[in-house]
Amino acid sequence: MKILIFEDQGFKNLFPLTMLRPTYDLRIGANTILQRIESIVKDKSDVVLHCRNSLLAYMREVHKNKINEITKDDYLLLNGRVIFTADTLKYLLSKKEKNTSYYLNNELTAASITKDKIVILAEMIENNLLPDELFDSLKHRKVFLDKDFHLTIIKYPWDIINYVLQGGLSEDLQYFTKNNNSAKFKVRDNFINPKKISISESVNIYPEVVLDASDGVIMIKENTIIEPFTFIKGPVYIGKNCLIKSGTKIYGPCVIGEYSRASGEIAESVFHSYVNKQHDGFVGHSYICPFVNLGADTVTSDLKNNYSKVRMMSDKNNVDTDMQLLGSIIGDHSKTSVNTMLNTGSSIGIFSNLFGGGFHSKEIDNFSWNEAGKKSERFNIDKAIETAKIVMYRRGIKMSKAYELMVRNYSNKE
Repeated sequence: MKILIFEDQGFKNLFPLTMLRPTYDLRIGANTILQRIESIVKDKSDVVLHCRNSLLAYMREVHKNKINEITKDDYLLLNGRVIFTADTLKYLLSKKEKNTSYYLNNELTAASITKDKIVILAEMIENNLLPDELFDSLKHRKVFLDKDFHLTIIKYPWDIINYVLQGGLSEDLQYFTKNNNSAKFKVRDNFINPKKISISESVNIYPEVVLDASDGVIMIKENTIIEPFTFIKGPVYIGKNCLIKSGTKIYGPCVIGEYSRASGEIAESVFHSYVNKQHDGFVGHSYICPFVNLGADTVTSDLKNNYSKVRMMSDKNNVDTDMQLLGSIIGDHSKTSVNTMLNTGSSIGIFSNLFGGGFHSKEIDNFSWNEAGKKSERFNIDKAIETAKIVMYRRGIKMSKAYELMVRNYSNKE
């Protein structure tokens, strides 16, 4: 049986995180949703992918998996917004029910399709119809899963932050520590609870660095540098090729994805990858996408003065997040200037620029210039692309034509 990870219409509620990536490429801890599934099933099943046509060309550049290509086989379909546990995946793969859809809280999480009906799925994918429409035509048997399956459905961007806070990162790190092949490292006096610290051999940790794993695992991956007078309190995951600058304070649960640069104070946040925060300033309870640059002393508010629950915009709807602590969701290639102040529960689109004194609006459009207290202006797409190419090149990446076309297509829709 092959595994097909698919996108459904829920990707729209995850903007701006899913504007330049499918739902299963969202980082939800030490790994993305896709990487988590692949680490669980290993080589026991072929994993293929489905995505929107607007992402297809670029996706075929960055993934080794087959994408939007269906062969005549039995398939287990997995919703790319669902975080599956190892036990749940094993259960779904072992079930013999044919042509069955699995739901949790009335949301489709998984489905089995036999090869005699696979032509219907292939036709829908070819026409870029997402699998929501598929199962009515197949007249699937429906199974409603209960809470014992411990599935997490990512419906809004802040659900990822909440998942990390509620033990998702700790579960991730415990799993990878158990299967960890990291070399033994020399324990220092300022490593607290070293049994829960995992450091790859090529990591360079300067003197006067405190790693406190008393509340959770700290994992630091290859070629990362931790400069002096840094304090890291677990659970924390720091990916490969990161730079944690002198004086940084990181309070877990926190994720710093690969090739990121961090300084200042960071608390209970997710840096997807290639995030640039090289100066002082506070980031809390936030999700930051790749190639975001946070200027010196940029501050994210993550608590309202009246301590009430935070409301946030999602797909033009004002949604109650049911979270008391929530900072900013910042899309790819957006930038803040010196002393930028971001409101509690801010949603910032892709390729936006924020500058000037005072707080900005809680909702910042894609491809926009935003001076605090003034009306937003349109960011010229050619200049936006030119800047992005410079930023990516500085990190050793040449922007591909497929990536540029994907960005331009989004700009044309604005």
